[in-house]
Amino acid sequence: MNSEKVETADIEMVQLDGPFKPANGLAQHEEIFLTPEEIKAERRFVRKIDFLILPLLTIMFFLASLDRGDLSNAYTAGLSEELRMTPSQLSTDVSLFYVGYILLELPATLFMKKITPNVQLSAALFSWGTFTTLICVCKTWEAIGGLRILIGAAGAFIQVASLYLTFFYKRDELATRGGIYYAMVALAGSTNGLLTYAMLKTLNNVRGWLAWKWIFFIEGLMSVGFGLVVLIFLPTSPEKLKWPFSTEEKKIAIRRYREAFNVENTSNIRAAQIWSVLKDPKCWAYTLIYSCVNISLSAFSNFLPVMIRGYGYSAVNSNLLTIPVWFSAACSIVFFCTLSDKLKKRGPLLITCFSIAAAGWIILLASKSKWVEFFGTIVIGCGTLPQVVILQTWMNNNIVGYTKRATALATIIMIGQTMGIASAKAYSDAPRYKRGNGFALGAMLVGVVATGSLMIFLKRKNVAKFDNQGSEEAIARRTMTIEEIQDDHPDFFYYI
Repeated sequence: MNSEKVETADIEMVQLDGPFKPANGLAQHEEIFLTPEEIKAERRFVRKIDFLILPLLTIMFFLASLDRGDLSNAYTAGLSEELRMTPSQLSTDVSLFYVGYILLELPATLFMKKITPNVQLSAALFSWGTFTTLICVCKTWEAIGGLRILIGAAGAFIQVASLYLTFFYKRDELATRGGIYYAMVALAGSTNGLLTYAMLKTLNNVRGWLAWKWIFFIEGLMSVGFGLVVLIFLPTSPEKLKWPFSTEEKKIAIRRYREAFNVENTSNIRAAQIWSVLKDPKCWAYTLIYSCVNISLSAFSNFLPVMIRGYGYSAVNSNLLTIPVWFSAACSIVFFCTLSDKLKKRGPLLITCFSIAAAGWIILLASKSKWVEFFGTIVIGCGTLPQVVILQTWMNNNIVGYTKRATALATIIMIGQTMGIASAKAYSDAPRYKRGNGFALGAMLVGVVATGSLMIFLKRKNVAKFDNQGSEEAIARRTMTIEEIQDDHPDFFYYI
């Protein structure tokens, strides 16, 4: 049976072979037939948006990651001696970051469209950078802890990047793009180690400041300055595209926005969709998996230089040795995320990454050789970092309706970050951190089981939808839109 493709949201009937029948609520999201010329025009548009959005997000995450991870580097660059900060106090200050993060994550995601992405992200960068800069004048670990709460609050408003990408990219394009900008998290870690090394060598005791103060001062100011760039150049949405995009490119953007299961003018918060998150077992499964991800991520990103120093390396070399670890993680992110899009698979790649990270934590627990332990940190990075992008992409693929998607993203991040707090507190048994490493290993094993279970659940849901295509319930619900029933639409199938 042939049907005429529809492109606009306000068409209520579709001409089929035979009499008129009610339109499918997913009709506006179907990919329409394109001529060879239109395909070329779309590819040009995607390249154009790639070269505008991705560099801005990439640099933004690079700077945010510098600021987020600099406490551990500063600890090995004189902070611990000048402020007499103990490992337990360091662990507390690391944990306090997540307090502000958790408190503001939900409003940050829900109100992104109302605030507009460019305003929200630029304000977050400006605030984040300002609070980071102020750490250089702190005299106590308690003062640093207070600023870390504010840095976390600003950081919550940056974490909407994966939600923002769904405005411009289709389901099978998201992981690759997310991987590109998130690789900057890894490269920032590498650069942090290099910057700390350079500051220890060149700025230590300059103007009476130890190197740790210069770390916060310089990295914070960079974030403040780039906030203005984001405000000016980051596009707000496909409907509001301006220079350097043409009218035809704006039409392409809007069509792709619909094909990615988005609906225009949906900035209003729908309470029913918030409630649907609480009732949806998928959302809780994603939350459990992300919590496992964040335990390993928090341990790795916040304590890497301290862990390496605990293997027996000097303060200078421990920061320098973080560079190959983070660089390897960046390559792993791009590889696994690109492969995930190419295969259109999320779960199997996520299980692979969990298994790799688990192997790395086992190495740290079992080995007593500092070079083997160093290799273990490389393995952990290669397994842990890709998990973040693949998991968030998987969730964005399978949860639709703006309010539901935004609430689900906030939920997994908020609850996941509480596990970051638990992970940070577990790392108080310096220098070997056996308890923390064991906690991270356990999280990776739980992640494997939870991911496999979710894959089975989604596969069964797809089979049930396919088998019930002709049922009375499916026919009745087929006319409803994704804003009304979200991913429960009978013709919406889940990525596995």
